[in-house]
Amino acid sequence: MTNKQMCESPSFYRIQVKGTLDESWSDWFDGFTVTQEDGKTLLEGQVIDQAALLGILAKINDLGLVILTVMRM
Repeated sequence: MTNKQMCESPSFYRIQVKGTLDESWSDWFDGFTVTQEDGKTLLEGQVIDQAALLGILAKINDLGLVILTVMRM
């Protein structure tokens, strides 16, 4: 698999941010599941390509949340 194919195929991501959001934010984050643990929020879901991932990260930034980890599963 080439680098381009990896970036353009749908992938599952787990993003951890500092602070808490409740499940009602799921729709705003394109259907990602939203769970809280110890003052942090875990966002998990599938994105269709790198542009969609950047959109999710931009939404996190717009809320002023600190991104702790981004993991491609």
